[in-house]
Amino acid sequence: MKNIFLLLPFVVGICTVMQGVVNKRIAGEWGLSWALMWNSVICLILAGVMLWGPWFSGPWYSGKLNLATMKWWHFLPGIFGFIIILCIPISISKLGALNSFLILVTSQLLVSGLWDHFVEGINVSWTRATGACLAIVGAWLATK
Repeated sequence: MKNIFLLLPFVVGICTVMQGVVNKRIAGEWGLSWALMWNSVICLILAGVMLWGPWFSGPWYSGKLNLATMKWWHFLPGIFGFIIILCIPISISKLGALNSFLILVTSQLLVSGLWDHFVEGINVSWTRATGACLAIVGAWLATK
């Protein structure tokens, strides 16, 4: 069953590229601000369907919004999402999709390794470090 979850990052990778290239086209027609707004509207609608749809249940979907316990860092995912939607189309238009996503994946490898080590307490093995370094070198070579 765990193997099915290996598909999730794969699907997210596909969606990230497709969102970036389509947003680049939308931004070319409407402007980037309207592309960002349109993304937000669609995301809000889908989140509402998840929130109030009877078919979503379980520990990831249950819970209540409690504004009294809200912390400053609860705003970060929305800010990060805005930055992603803003920066990927700009990057694609200036660097191309391949270079943009090679750099993106490289930064994800670096930050996720640091997060695993310092926050989650997962040691970075020599194989993981070597793989990340090879990916970084590969990304650098591919951008040449």
